[in-house]
Amino acid sequence: LSWQRTTLASAVGFLVAARLLAEFLGILSFLVAAAGLVVTAALFVIGHRRYRSAHEILTGSSDERVALPSAVPLFAWATVAFCLAVLGLVFVIVLALAD
Repeated sequence: LSWQRTTLASAVGFLVAARLLAEFLGILSFLVAAAGLVVTAALFVIGHRRYRSAHEILTGSSDERVALPSAVPLFAWATVAFCLAVLGLVFVIVLALAD
């Protein structure tokens, strides 16, 4: 469930950023939001696959040692969160300069 909540929060964050920055950045804000939504959708699919894979490994009846999935999706999520933070910073700077 945490993957799903994070995906939803990320998608909403990109949409809100596009709406708030549209006045200042114009069409560029919608392009950034569209790219963010594509990345978010891809990470949702990867996260869901990762969950299914880990669940099958952990609940399987095999006594063999099996490697769990890689941490690449976690790094991708950290990158998305960083991008949202940068968008928030851009918004604050743009508002500060507008005053």
